[in-house]
Amino acid sequence: MGYEIALERAWNELEKTTSAFEVAVPFLTDVYLVNPKKRTISSALREPLRDDIRILVLHYLIGIRKHRPIEKEEWISFREIEGGISFLPAFEETVIKPLVRGFDRDPEGLIRNLLQRFGGRIAECGDVGVEISPFPEGLIRIVFWKGDEEIPSHAAILFDRSLARIFSTEDIAVLFQLLVQKALEGVG
Repeated sequence: MGYEIALERAWNELEKTTSAFEVAVPFLTDVYLVNPKKRTISSALREPLRDDIRILVLHYLIGIRKHRPIEKEEWISFREIEGGISFLPAFEETVIKPLVRGFDRDPEGLIRNLLQRFGGRIAECGDVGVEISPFPEGLIRIVFWKGDEEIPSHAAILFDRSLARIFSTEDIAVLFQLLVQKALEGVG
């Protein structure tokens, strides 16, 4: 409940940008089949679809058609996007802190999930870093630093600036929340 208006607007906007009958959109661990004419989205894994995932998939298709990004590996943080500072406390609470807790509990398990579930690759940064592409366009880098007795563990999520052209600040926050939830499944 509460997503009806956003979904309606997204479908209306998508109709303006495509004439395709069906589009396949890989996202995290699934592929979503979007039919703009019938206004349907289905999961290739036949999983029930949450409205936040529907909106992200639709916004991705709209954004990619309007602003085809070119990944330049110009890494930015959440605080650097428009409105990011306003969302930062909630972002830290719902994304960064759970990620750090998962890393502290089971660093190998979390890294394994990021690599295997999402097709990630090790990045040379921090104590350990992983790069993944939750959608075909838009690279994300998750960096971890191990804590010690003086300094607690820390994590950062960086992403290519082009991702902010595809998605709104709120969409990026939701995308990272979903990513962290799925990454932490089955971790210590």
